Amino acid sequence: MGTKNIIIKNVFFDHDKFLGRRENSLKIYNSPPGKMVLSPFNLTFDSILKLFVLNFDNDPIYFRIELQITRLRDKDCPLVILYRKDNMVDIYYTNEDVINTRMNLLRALFEKVSFNQLETIEYYFQFDDRGLDAYLFLEDKLEKEIEIKVNENYPNRELYTILAPMGVISKKPKYFPIVFLNKFGMVLEKNTEIFVRIHGEYRNLIEMPFQINGMQVYPGHFSLNPIVCNWNKNASNDISPIVLNPPSLTISENNINLALKNNSNYYEIKEISWKDQNNQIVSFEFSPAIPNLISLKNNSKVKGRFSCEINEMKGVFGGAYNISRSGNSIEIRIAPTKGWQLSSGKLWLESYTWKAIIQIEDDGNFKINSYWRRVPG
Repeated sequence: MGTKNIIIKNVFFDHDKFLGRRENSLKIYNSPPGKMVLSPFNLTFDSILKLFVLNFDNDPIYFRIELQITRLRDKDCPLVILYRKDNMVDIYYTNEDVINTRMNLLRALFEKVSFNQLETIEYYFQFDDRGLDAYLFLEDKLEKEIEIKVNENYPNRELYTILAPMGVISKKPKYFPIVFLNKFGMVLEKNTEIFVRIHGEYRNLIEMPFQINGMQVYPGHFSLNPIVCNWNKNASNDISPIVLNPPSLTISENNINLALKNNSNYYEIKEISWKDQNNQIVSFEFSPAIPNLISLKNNSKVKGRFSCEINEMKGVFGGAYNISRSGNSIEIRIAPTKGWQLSSGKLWLESYTWKAIIQIEDDGNFKINSYWRRVPG
């Protein structure tokens, strides 16, 4: 049997065809139309300029190294993640301001993690007309050396865009991880100088059972423009409605934009988008629009679809939503079901489901309790 060849193309599905043109019936409402909208959604960006990941074998402690480059006050700063076989993750950094802004996000991503500040981390991370040129050297908390080097020599190599699989990071996720890899590439074998040296010993690179677009590759990848964010972080708190005064179909505040649909004066959420400090935009469009939750009739049910768009690239991933109201309780469920991945088999994102309960209090306030769950399979 020959080596499997994975072709990276058509990684986005037909956003408009998937969503269709569904609309909400007025029968789901019984309260008079109001001038308020309630959104249960949230998203947080994790600012990373570039990242590089390399897997290896035959080491008693580690199996993966990840180098991330972030920007702080116009200066590039490294952050290194060492993945261990005992399910612990060790994070190394030099500038504590970098880790202070990201510590909560990293703790939510990894179940067991340690943070370690070093005086120096030697590195470079470049991409030119010959390909990737990267190097990393540091001492781990055992005061022993970690060193990797990758130097491709393949002129005019092609780069791609994919949504990275994040299915094995956490069994109890605190959010849905979106890692969108712009200018993505696997490390090519042909003409590449590469090594991994840990505690004085050179480690083996795992042999990949597939080719990418006809090219043999190493178990490493990189992105020159990743967009990393956390969708619908678990919440247990009050939420405030947005007052439409005057009524408008577009609301913008705090880098969040809502596109509304006027359904006979019931204002529904057609699309919601977030923008980070680098003007990267992540959007979710719904069909039918998310109904006006405040005006939903008791025992009403709504089901629909959603699709994610990143920087005007539509159909990154999508899925289904279900909304129901019982008394003063509104339940929302989201299940990602559609996307593209390198490997065959069940989509990694199908293992995630989100549930939110919004309680309408006697005083008219709103409380939300929401969480993600991973389902086996």
